[in-house]
Amino acid sequence: MKRIYIIILFSLLIQISCNEDTFLLEGPKDAIYAENLFQTHTGFESGLNSVYSFMRRLYIRGDTRTRDQLWVQNTDNVTTRTHDVNWFTSISPGWSEVGDVYNWLYKIINTTNMIINRAEGDVDWEGSNEEENLKNKRSVIGQARVARAWAYRLLIYAFGPVPLSTEEITGETYSNAWDRNSIEEIKAQMEEDLSIGVEYLEFFGQNQTHLSGAAARHYLGELYLSLGEFQKAVDVLAPLCNSGDYSLVNSRFGRTANQTDGNLIIDMFRTPYRKDGNTESIFIFANGVVLPGSEDFALMNSYIGEYRSFGRIANNEFWWSLYGGNARCRYHFTPYSMSNKADYELYSKYKTTWSNPNSRHYIERWLWENTDGRDNFIYEDSDIRGHHTSIRRFFVYDWNENGDITDPPAFPVDSAITQHSDRIYTLRGDDGNYIGDTIYTYFAYNPSDIGSVQWYNKHTYLYSRKWEVEMDYTTNDWNSQNDWHTVVHLRLADSYLLYAEALFMNGNSTEAAEWINKVRARSGASSIDGGQLSIDFILDERSRELVSEELRKITLLRTGKYLERTRKYNPLSMHYVQDHHKLYPFPAIAIDANKDKVMDQNLGYGGSTTCDFTPPGYPDE
Repeated sequence: MKRIYIIILFSLLIQISCNEDTFLLEGPKDAIYAENLFQTHTGFESGLNSVYSFMRRLYIRGDTRTRDQLWVQNTDNVTTRTHDVNWFTSISPGWSEVGDVYNWLYKIINTTNMIINRAEGDVDWEGSNEEENLKNKRSVIGQARVARAWAYRLLIYAFGPVPLSTEEITGETYSNAWDRNSIEEIKAQMEEDLSIGVEYLEFFGQNQTHLSGAAARHYLGELYLSLGEFQKAVDVLAPLCNSGDYSLVNSRFGRTANQTDGNLIIDMFRTPYRKDGNTESIFIFANGVVLPGSEDFALMNSYIGEYRSFGRIANNEFWWSLYGGNARCRYHFTPYSMSNKADYELYSKYKTTWSNPNSRHYIERWLWENTDGRDNFIYEDSDIRGHHTSIRRFFVYDWNENGDITDPPAFPVDSAITQHSDRIYTLRGDDGNYIGDTIYTYFAYNPSDIGSVQWYNKHTYLYSRKWEVEMDYTTNDWNSQNDWHTVVHLRLADSYLLYAEALFMNGNSTEAAEWINKVRARSGASSIDGGQLSIDFILDERSRELVSEELRKITLLRTGKYLERTRKYNPLSMHYVQDHHKLYPFPAIAIDANKDKVMDQNLGYGGSTTCDFTPPGYPDE
């Protein structure tokens, strides 16, 4: 029978699915098999293309949702669309998402193991001299090593200890008796892999869809932070951040540069390539539309705004397309991650308006308060990252069809937040015409104490516009969940903030503030000094800059802040998240396939395996 869910999936490159029994018995039949493929540099390049194709599946729909949600949802700045996942009740060892992700990542690992192993054989590296041969060989090994570390990074921050495999899985080496290696052992292998990537790969990779020395440095710096080795993190990140090869985008550019409904932050997501002016992007995942044989991304799958479902919007295509309403966007965001001063003041003003805690508008249930000197709202008015061109706070339509979109809104923003009902969308004036052209977004949650913790009218929630769809540019079908975005997976601002964190943890708050100010200045935010820094401030800054981009749960776990900040800022998950939810259950399919050795399940899901991600120096939760 098919053994799809074995602990290491056989991945013979070019994404071949196989039957285990026939795989073990049949001989190679054509050039796609490893013995024929890995004889030349060209063959190894084809193998690496398969690795990158696998990696791009981070943003492709798995069994039911995009795979990256395992490291994004149920955090301080993103919740989920799914009720039982908000309750954590559907997250179990048999949950299809954990099995899907587990197998996908081991496809990457086994394929990179194959490349690394066979690169040491008798290979025609197709160079004109020995120096060029060595360069080609090192490039292949370096990319495969960094990709392997990238996969293990995702595995440990999902499942904790996992089997450490560094040898190619073949019919001779296949095993049903794996152990779960410790986090320390896996990180030691990641350090070796990433260090080789730093040494072997060109720092400034010309092909942004391939891993470079800069990407290797970024991930190695993060790894050192996770180990509590702060000076090493500073040392490895300094050359990346001080290099002139990459620079922060500081002015508008690209195909959206002349659009008034946007800003330089949004431009980076509309124009991801350096050749087109994006000096900040380090590593990107090109969409399947431009890579034959690849699947389209499913960035619209995770959260779908539905303003267009209201009839008078759907019937008014001109104003709808010109002034907004393209409300198919990524993720379901928390109020914390979207709030500016005006938002927070309104939340506070009306927090006790409804005394009944069972009201979906009962704001006091989820309103947060910072007591350490930080602002309660995350965006200053001057910060373009919180501007309406970055965050969808309202939609504009010609509701009364008089050609004037400047008519006063049908209701004040206060009412949008506190007194919303479906009736607003059909509000008419004395003349019988629909009135008001502005619809403000807002949040409302069903209460947690009556067994129905969920959002209410999810189409009214604020969201980041980084992945907002554009007809003919990112989709040609409003009803499709797939789209054509090319994803900037790693950019320099992330490296700056990581470097600032390393400096701060190493005792240099003054210089750390200088690097954070570089990111803040280009967005119009005020400067800070070292005395204002804390881990929470750095996490706030990362959310301001990287919301909907970073794999947030990884950041929160490695800084010891996952439980605290999820319980403080996530209106849904806060009521249900438990200590053991730092890890997902170890996939039952992997445990069942390991038939020759008992493999323990994670704590909280029927087993006893757990781990402590927090290194010395960070808050230990």
